[in-house]
Amino acid sequence: MRNNTVRRIILSFLVLLGLIQLSSIPGLSTGTDAASQENAYELPAAVKVELDRIAKTYAVLDLVAEKVWPGWTNYREFPFMMSFENGLRVMVGHPRPPKGFTLLPGVQTAGKTVHVDTRRLEPLELRQPLSCGGGISRLGTGAPLQTVSMSYRQIPPEKEAESAELLEENRILIYIHELFHCFQDKHVLRSYPNFRLNPDTNYAVYSEIEGKALENAYKAADTEAVQKFLQDFLIARKLKRKDISEFLSLCEATDEVMEGTAVYSEVRTLEILSKLQASGKTSLEFKGIDSLRARYQDQLRETRENTYSYLKCYQYGCFQALLLQRLFPEWQAPFSQKASFLDQEIGKYIPVEKGAEKTITSRFQEIYDFDEVYARHHKAISERDSAYKELTSRKGRAYIVSFKPIRQFLSTLPYKEDQPYKIGLMNIFPQGVGNLKVNDIEIICQDLPTELSQLYHLKIVDTDWETREESYNLTYTKKEGEDIFYNAVLKTPVFTLKAPKIRLKEKGQRVKVWILARVKQQQE
Repeated sequence: MRNNTVRRIILSFLVLLGLIQLSSIPGLSTGTDAASQENAYELPAAVKVELDRIAKTYAVLDLVAEKVWPGWTNYREFPFMMSFENGLRVMVGHPRPPKGFTLLPGVQTAGKTVHVDTRRLEPLELRQPLSCGGGISRLGTGAPLQTVSMSYRQIPPEKEAESAELLEENRILIYIHELFHCFQDKHVLRSYPNFRLNPDTNYAVYSEIEGKALENAYKAADTEAVQKFLQDFLIARKLKRKDISEFLSLCEATDEVMEGTAVYSEVRTLEILSKLQASGKTSLEFKGIDSLRARYQDQLRETRENTYSYLKCYQYGCFQALLLQRLFPEWQAPFSQKASFLDQEIGKYIPVEKGAEKTITSRFQEIYDFDEVYARHHKAISERDSAYKELTSRKGRAYIVSFKPIRQFLSTLPYKEDQPYKIGLMNIFPQGVGNLKVNDIEIICQDLPTELSQLYHLKIVDTDWETREESYNLTYTKKEGEDIFYNAVLKTPVFTLKAPKIRLKEKGQRVKVWILARVKQQQE
């Protein structure tokens, strides 16, 4: 009896330290298990679908992971954090979830526990189809663990039909991509920080030639032709980088390794599944493999033609890795041993002979339409620079609307048809963005130069502010003593904002608004 009491005291102490979960202790009851079962949060059906897709991802990786990359066996070790638009957060397979998470009794996926955080729930229905994007975080009490963090968004009704096709297969590939990032931590070494360069004309031109050379190499039937196109790629890369620093060049090469090999893991998964299905060695259902594989070539073409696209590192890195795999199947083992770059690997296996650069560059006009490519990118860069100059020259009262509290990426909202000019994390709309709407939030904007920046922020400047009797008008409901405005309508000279819940702060000639909720609610 005494030993059992001591055991309970020790285990309870470990729970308080966050070193173990109460639910994981055999024979230790809190006396509330029945109540917990009865009052447990019921996961929405749309969330259960995503849990099932995580389990299916593991089933796919059980078949292909070590064929995708030698030694890739740790894909079941990393927890998932799932964040939904209604404020629900779901943690899968984490032994020490962050504060605020509670265990869902009897709910598991692929044998992994499920915890939920419902403290910020809004009355917003979750339903499939959902889009998602993600990255890697370090989360948890005690020593944080590397975690796949995914955010989910409702797909607009007008796009639901086209998005539903092969949605599950696409989702599994996204999860594979993120799990490969976790594998990279110790097996594909990163050397330099994240890279976002604002291209000039020279960079944009040779960047497109790089992409076309990779596309030609991938489509080429014989090895000699593949190698020749890869030499084109290497020379185009050299010319592209002649006016940027070595540090920025290495940052770009690092991004290609990190994002490119993650996309490569998607494509290789499809290639391996295709062979397994053709030989009858798997009964696993995975639809549309051919159309999914073709999508990557489409993305390569689209990004190489885009003057400003940062996403080139995803596609260019992927196709460099695919071509290395085709020509030199044993390339991965030495590549994993020390930090290296994909273009360096290609140059090591397919060196360009001294003096060959002049012969190769003559092909750029013959095969790659150099003059047309130059004219197109020169025009795009000139327009971007003019738009940036126009935007930054506007002086006056700045209005900034932040969607960060609700984690709404502005890039996912529908704009006017005009494509923005991109500089770093800034998107410039010289003629404005039109009207933006998501859930119960709406912004009706004037057709003025508008900046969307840092993923979450909209900024418009009122240049005529000195002629205004008042800078803005705000109607709302409000609880005494709070600085939060409910059911707010903010009318400014440059936009009208309608939102369920906001906070506003004015300082000098800067008015900033934070969106705090997606849907209308009773005053708290």
